[in-house]
Amino acid sequence: MLHIIDNVLPEPELLRLKMVCDDHAELRENLSGDELFSWWSPHAPKRERSPHTPEAIAAIDHYLSHKLQPVLSLFLHGTYDIEWWCNTNNDLDWHIDKDEAEGKRSGRYVLPLMSTVFYPHVSCSGGELLLADHPPIENGSRGPLPQFRSVITIPPVLNRLVVFSPGLLHRINPLEGERYSVAANAWPHQSGVSATG
Repeated sequence: MLHIIDNVLPEPELLRLKMVCDDHAELRENLSGDELFSWWSPHAPKRERSPHTPEAIAAIDHYLSHKLQPVLSLFLHGTYDIEWWCNTNNDLDWHIDKDEAEGKRSGRYVLPLMSTVFYPHVSCSGGELLLADHPPIENGSRGPLPQFRSVITIPPVLNRLVVFSPGLLHRINPLEGERYSVAANAWPHQSGVSATG
C-alpha cells in the first residue's frame, strides 16, 4: 500500500516542524542510537519519551495527533504508539523499517504497522524516496533483503506525506541542497520495540 497526500499543513505548522528537524540535527551531534528516537502515545502519555525541547514536542504532538493519526486511522484499527525521528539532508541505502535490536538478536524482521515520511522543508535536487516493487516481507520472517526489478520513485515535495506498508524495501537517493523529513512509524501499543532503521 502506498498513499500520498500533499498540502498537509498550513505554513506556520510547517515552520514549527522544520524547527523540530533543526533541533534533531543538533541532538544528533551529542546523542546516538536509541536516544535519537522519540515515542508518542495517544493512549498512554506516560510512555512518551523524547530528547527534544517542550516546544519541539508540542509541535510534533500537534502534527501526530491532528494530521497523521487521522490518516493512519484509515488503515489501522486498534491502539498503537508512534516512533518518530527526523532526517536532515541524508541519503540512506536500501533498508526495511524494523525493530533493529530484535533484528540483531534473532535475525527476524519485526515490523511496524505502518511507515510514514513527511517533508516540512525541501530545497534540493535528488533526495527521492525509492520504494522497491516486491511482495512485502512478512512480519517475523528471516532472510536476506528481497530481490526486485523495479522501483517507485517519490519526489520529496514540501508539505507532502507518504504512507506505506510495512515490510517494503526503500531508500533515499543522494541529494544536493536541503531535504528535511519527519519519519513516524506506528507500532502495536503493547510493543517493546526499539529504534527502527
